[in-house]
Amino acid sequence: MTSIASWEREFEVWDFSVSYSRLLLRSLRDTSPTRVDVLFSNVRFMHLPTQLEQLRIDLVAGHSFGGVDIPNSVKGNWYAINGGQSYIFATHCQWHEDEGNFKSESQFGPFARTD
Repeated sequence: MTSIASWEREFEVWDFSVSYSRLLLRSLRDTSPTRVDVLFSNVRFMHLPTQLEQLRIDLVAGHSFGGVDIPNSVKGNWYAINGGQSYIFATHCQWHEDEGNFKSESQFGPFARTD
């Protein structure tokens, strides 16, 4: 596993779009002066709670993780969340930090819970 990002703050599942296969995790400005959005694109599989006390993302090699096999023909990567307690198979993981509030639009485009 290769660590790609880590935050010591609470995150929650903010939006999941079945039609676009994208997952947005958000940490609000409750305990920090900034907000962090983490976007997973082209999600094929996810196993995670709706709220996380912290967020550490590791990139995992291979197409099998957590007892789940994804065919080699499917493009994407496994992302282990918080040491493998949770995991996501997606093509991309990106994040953006800003001073927006819970209603501010994400840097990644409009989502259902934002203006």
